[in-house]
Amino acid sequence: MRDSQPLLYGKRSLWRRLTAKWYRLDRTSRVVFSILALTICGAIVSRIIIEVVDPFDLLRGPHVTIKSEVDKNNDTGDTDKVRRQAVRAAMKHAWDGYSKYAFGHDELQPVSNTSNDKWGGWGVTLVDSLDTLHIMELHEEFRQAVTQVAGVDFSHAQDGFTTPFFEMVIRSLAGLLSAYEMSLDRRLLEKAKQVGDALLPAFNSSTGIPYSRVDVNAGRAAPSNRVCIAEAGTVQLEYWKLSELTGNPIYHKAAQRVVDILDKAEKPHKGLYPIWIDIGTGKMDSGQITFGGMGDSWYEYMLKQHIYSRGTHSQYSRMYKESIDAMKEKMVKKSVFDPDMYYVGDLDSSATRFSPKFQHLTCFVPGMLALGSKSLDRPDDLELAKKLTYTCFQMYNKTKTGLSAEYVLFRDESGKGLTGKGTDDFATVALDSATIAEQSDGFYFGNDRSYILRPETVESLMIMYRITGDKIYKEWGWQIFLDIEKWTKTSSAYSAYRDVTSTKRNEMLTDSMESFFLAETLKYLYLLFSPVNYYSLDEYVFNTEAHPFKIMS
Repeated sequence: MRDSQPLLYGKRSLWRRLTAKWYRLDRTSRVVFSILALTICGAIVSRIIIEVVDPFDLLRGPHVTIKSEVDKNNDTGDTDKVRRQAVRAAMKHAWDGYSKYAFGHDELQPVSNTSNDKWGGWGVTLVDSLDTLHIMELHEEFRQAVTQVAGVDFSHAQDGFTTPFFEMVIRSLAGLLSAYEMSLDRRLLEKAKQVGDALLPAFNSSTGIPYSRVDVNAGRAAPSNRVCIAEAGTVQLEYWKLSELTGNPIYHKAAQRVVDILDKAEKPHKGLYPIWIDIGTGKMDSGQITFGGMGDSWYEYMLKQHIYSRGTHSQYSRMYKESIDAMKEKMVKKSVFDPDMYYVGDLDSSATRFSPKFQHLTCFVPGMLALGSKSLDRPDDLELAKKLTYTCFQMYNKTKTGLSAEYVLFRDESGKGLTGKGTDDFATVALDSATIAEQSDGFYFGNDRSYILRPETVESLMIMYRITGDKIYKEWGWQIFLDIEKWTKTSSAYSAYRDVTSTKRNEMLTDSMESFFLAETLKYLYLLFSPVNYYSLDEYVFNTEAHPFKIMS
């Protein structure tokens, strides 16, 4: 005890001396030293967190339903982090190229490193990319983009140009609304209102069915006799969100009127809609019935309006279920060479003739079915979604480049199919014996073998993973991403590819990069490798251009 006492007393003496010195300091000095000490401690703690924990994975929010055993055995956290950082690097590469060679213009041409303004000069890539930049935490790029957007006058377009109503609603209006909800920058909401108002004259028809183009400078629609159903019926989410955020109901009322008209219109089969609408009468009397181009997102928005409104409007779920039941009855077939390969073909306007053509655009359907299976308790739809997702992946997996063509063709049990050379998609003929390649692939190619950086398959892969928890969808998505990197990357960005069956890379790059590559394809890939509660499907509904809207509270 004697040996320990001096040491103890020594410690107390040191403490007393330090205390005495502390109190001899003036108040200002004590405050400065306290702030300095807290700053040093905070820096040390922050560095420990950065080194030990990935802050990205600490995000909290409601989870979608994923089997517990999948989460328990999930050892791919580090892999996912590496992969999403690779996708983020791809986005930064494409954005840097756009910023250097085309900033403020509609599109970058990524081979010649020039720009175009084919959408009227509103800077479509700029606006379409905003929320992707924010989601990927490219904050400086986001700030620069917002500053540029704030200076765009969306009440005017290039002289003589008529603005495409549907495209600018899903890209520009939606992009601004989504970016506003993420950042709460009021300038973005003001610009969204400017876009919404500039395009609103499209609804000024005798029926309320919108015209397909608007003369923004004159403040009126460009007259036309008909509009396709995807263009008329895929603006509802955007105008509803605009009404919600501005408190002005006129936007939602104008868009909702279209749904009411088409809901009551005569159809060749319950739930199935020919693509062409007569603007003067509101009748649908021509064009194919398709879940591909010109029809696709009409069906998608039935479900997404149900989700967005939290099921408070029974009209949307009823219409969706009618359409999906009819699709399953009349439009779903399978390959004669691969019993696991299901596809959705097209019907003629009478819903009696079938076309065995499966479009890449239709590959949004499995994701839609998965969302519907969850929100409307339709488990059979999820099983079909799995089969269709497999086919969509094989459209990539079976080519020399690993990229998918715009569409593939199938033959029926009698050996009939499309030649791929004609214009009548319902004129099936007896085909020659199947080649070894067709028997192996399960399908064959038509004339259009291009890949224009489309997002639909990776969209479905992201949703399928989040709904099922099956990691195979991540592997498929990663394979697709690597092939996009290999075959389409240029010095400044990424280019569409002319023929996916050719490996003559330099000859195949078309010098085109649609804004949806940044808005959709890269965003869905990034979210595929992100935690499932990051922009959770329980909290957000994605418009048809992949712009996430917060679901109504």
